[in-house]
Amino acid sequence: MQAVSVARASFMALERITITQTHARSGGPNPTRGKVHPNSRLAGTFEDDFFYSYAKGETDRIYARAAELEDQKNAIRRSAKAEGRVLTPDERRIMLLTPGALKILKVLLELARTCAGKVFPTWEWIEQKSGRSRATVHRALKNLAAVGLLDKQRRCVPIKPTADRPKTKNEQTSNVYRMRFPDCFVRFLPRKMRPVPLPDDVVQGEVDRIEAIAAMRLWRSPRQVATEDFEEAGLRRIMLSLATAIEREESQKNGQPLIDSFILRTDGVGLIGQRFTV
Repeated sequence: MQAVSVARASFMALERITITQTHARSGGPNPTRGKVHPNSRLAGTFEDDFFYSYAKGETDRIYARAAELEDQKNAIRRSAKAEGRVLTPDERRIMLLTPGALKILKVLLELARTCAGKVFPTWEWIEQKSGRSRATVHRALKNLAAVGLLDKQRRCVPIKPTADRPKTKNEQTSNVYRMRFPDCFVRFLPRKMRPVPLPDDVVQGEVDRIEAIAAMRLWRSPRQVATEDFEEAGLRRIMLSLATAIEREESQKNGQPLIDSFILRTDGVGLIGQRFTV
């Protein structure tokens, strides 16, 4: 009886113990303590493919069209209410445009025009140039990306581990941005702001070109697929070795052609007709 009482007392004491554990913001542990956001790419490895130069006046046209969409918000909302329908996905994206978002877009477009399309400012620089708070900048960048006017890519740089973060290899740096105007919003613009449509022969030629490229890609070898479709070096190396093994195995299934199969005779039928009769 004495042993049972001690056991019960021990279990009662354990039930009162509360274990506190701190979790990372994402819900999982962060053993490296590295301040790197998800989907970040190493700086200096992708910028040449990400940036592009804007044509003369293109940045002004992007801002003018975005401002026109922001002006059309109330008209779109009234039209949907009069027709008794809900807003379409494109119309809901237009509702995200605000004067603060347009101000941030204008600042980024001015930087793109003066820096040949290479836009990677810090949030502090955007706050200073736009005169908006940090919360407004964060909300504006998020809304512009959701609308489709802004493409953003996070970057990180390699660093040496420190005493407080011995396992950290990378650290976050400024993001890179590029601006564009989605084609799905052209129908909301007035006719004077719409681009001139391409001739039918040019459109059909582009369709034929895309179909020809798709047809050629269907005849790629496994090694070509592994080389072109996988960017990560380690995964590409694994897929190349697998593709090489597949091609080697498939080559064993095709028998070697007959040496004298090209000799044409009419003295018999089939292979017999291709040899001299004795």
